[in-house]
Amino acid sequence: MLCTLSACNFDKQQSIKALTKPYIAQYECVEARLGPTDFLEKYEYIYITLLDKNEMEIKFKTKDGDKKSFTGTYTVDPETREFTGEIGILGNNYKESVRIEKGEFTITKNILSMPLIMKFKMK
Repeated sequence: MLCTLSACNFDKQQSIKALTKPYIAQYECVEARLGPTDFLEKYEYIYITLLDKNEMEIKFKTKDGDKKSFTGTYTVDPETREFTGEIGILGNNYKESVRIEKGEFTITKNILSMPLIMKFKMK
């Protein structure tokens, strides 16, 4: 076993977590549209951070300086890379499943008969 480990060449920046759970990271919203409206221009940032122990945090800051954060839970199927997150915001529970591919995922939902599209990319 030790001979096998010594043959591996690890980058100093990598960790066991990066090798075993590479999806645990912070994802930045790079596009957010509700129908034809680009509402990302109203925000300094929107982040979804997957933390250890199946906990996630959504936080955002508007251009007005208003900051908010919410926590929820998530699961990831390591074989399919399907991410399922569940969070309660203002008394409403939301659950969404997406596939993480190459460090990116897209959330698509209909809100008031208009498509909401939010694209996230690993930071």
